[in-house]
Amino acid sequence: MMHGPSNSASAIVGASSESPCASPVGSWRGCAGGSEGGHVSDEQHGAWWIPDAPALRVPGSLTRTEDGWRLNLIGTLMVDSGGWDGLHLVPPHTIWGSCHGVPYSLLQCFLDDDVQGPGPSVTHSASNQWTMTWRVGRLVRGGEVTEATRFSAAEFEITGLPAWWPPSGLRGPQARSGAYTAPDDVTIPLDDGTVSIGVRENRHFGRRVRSLRERVVVRADRNSGFTLDQLEKEIVSPMRALVAIGVAEPVSVFNLRVVPEDPLAEDGRPHSLAVDPHDGKEPEELAPTMHAPLPLSPSLDGMPSFIPAWLALARRCSVPLDAVEPHRRSGSLQLQLLDVVNAAETLHRALHEEPAEHPFAERVRRALDDAGGFNAAQRRDVRDAVKVFMGITLEKRLLVLAEELGPEVCQWLVNGTVKPWAYVTARIRNALSHGFTAPDGVHEDPGALAGALYLTEAVITLRLLTEAGLPTGTALTTQLDRYPGMRSLAKQSIANWPALAHRISPNQWPQPG
Repeated sequence: MMHGPSNSASAIVGASSESPCASPVGSWRGCAGGSEGGHVSDEQHGAWWIPDAPALRVPGSLTRTEDGWRLNLIGTLMVDSGGWDGLHLVPPHTIWGSCHGVPYSLLQCFLDDDVQGPGPSVTHSASNQWTMTWRVGRLVRGGEVTEATRFSAAEFEITGLPAWWPPSGLRGPQARSGAYTAPDDVTIPLDDGTVSIGVRENRHFGRRVRSLRERVVVRADRNSGFTLDQLEKEIVSPMRALVAIGVAEPVSVFNLRVVPEDPLAEDGRPHSLAVDPHDGKEPEELAPTMHAPLPLSPSLDGMPSFIPAWLALARRCSVPLDAVEPHRRSGSLQLQLLDVVNAAETLHRALHEEPAEHPFAERVRRALDDAGGFNAAQRRDVRDAVKVFMGITLEKRLLVLAEELGPEVCQWLVNGTVKPWAYVTARIRNALSHGFTAPDGVHEDPGALAGALYLTEAVITLRLLTEAGLPTGTALTTQLDRYPGMRSLAKQSIANWPALAHRISPNQWPQPG
């Protein structure tokens, strides 16, 4: 529904659409001043409008929150906000703005609140004053873009990346004498562009001290360009997950800058735009206890083949990758287990073709044809049930994922108890997800839940890495021996898989000795 009253601020706040000259990302070299050109204070005031109605501008403030940005407007944008009662969902909106002459683009904006202020009988304020509060999903500083805008290049940093990929021995701000040359970039060709990992240096020249600081940066170039969503899904998110897995800690992306395909400057030189820039305080760099090469990271020699395979795998397996990327989880142990085991099932389906035929299920259907007493719909129901029960069950999928790592890894990780682990984990998931009656109570055992959760996470993580090119078998166990997290998991004592399997089904699983 379109709102009638509106309070324009175009006469109050001068809005300029000129793009500031942000630093280009055409070259790795030179001083890269951290958040140069990308600093946004915690609150910005300016004028805001929608692309379809640039003449209608309202004043408002953009404020940083814990999980993004919030836009508070004094006035009304002429958008579909779900009707006067606000009871139905509407698509996200794009809002443009200008703060002190700097253009902003707010993407994936959802209306949180839309209220009419009190009339003059209540206060001395103007009557029929509307306010709007928007939740902002993504912020771009330096230009007016939309969800469909394509970019030719992007570069960003990741906390933990210098530990995951140290190009030299330099660490932090240091005083150095003599000339310094940054290490050569590692450029990896893709089907339609390149991904590079390289170094930018920040130099400080003072009267008494000259300091140099290295920044490891990822750069992506694509001939056909990419939207912000494509950049996030196909480049940024997979690289962030890979670094987080390598350092075994949650990491964050910062200093993300993009170059539009169409130059914004009149002189034709491409200028970068800052995407949701950090608030000026660079994230604290991780200090892992291990030094590169990290156990769950490919070697430098294998990187040219590993990175393209990893990016392609991430596009097919985004759910499993999101499930195992180290991050601060929320929710009960049961919900976490459901997410991870479901992700393992998704991973198996992505890596293996589903059977096209089910001979046994068809034999059962034909037998019911001859037996009589069942109509066509009932025969199809029985056949479908047999396909599920006798086909690739969750237990089989978990077992295959683990066994594909090689017998050496299975022995090292679960001490040869991979079959009861797969059985117990599948049984717990089915009991929690489908409400099966489980008098054994294993699905409520904290030790069984924790053991199944972390072992399944480990299997998914290792299977993703080996699918992209990390070695399997003995070579992998050699790397895992250097990983304290995996070693502690291999030596876990909270879940005895043979004993738990026997507790669930004594007839199927013998009492462990």
